[in-house]
Amino acid sequence: MPAEYHRPPDYYRWDGRRITAEEAQGLLLDVRGRLLAQDVIRVGAVVVVVSTWFTVIDLGLAANGRPLLWQTIVSDHAMHADIGQYTTREKAARGHAQAVSMITSRLRGLVARAALDEARP
Repeated sequence: MPAEYHRPPDYYRWDGRRITAEEAQGLLLDVRGRLLAQDVIRVGAVVVVVSTWFTVIDLGLAANGRPLLWQTIVSDHAMHADIGQYTTREKAARGHAQAVSMITSRLRGLVARAALDEARP
């Protein structure tokens, strides 16, 4: 196998500076400290959780060459989906707020349509 497949991951602090594996271990264990934001969206019987996390590990390089260190995840009882990756804490906070707004709006629309469908004879 080529050497790039065996390369250890790069670890980072929230400000984008590289850190050692030992420092990364401490950050990875601080689950609450890595959680930037979490919202529980309830619309009718539907419950969805939107969480934005600091990943410590580079998820890949953004177009500007900076590491993607923040991730927004949406989950419910049946699925778990990555819906956003960001290079900075500020971008992650904005992305989280946008995700909550978009998902809330879509869920309300789906629940309203389902109620209309049930009401039709």
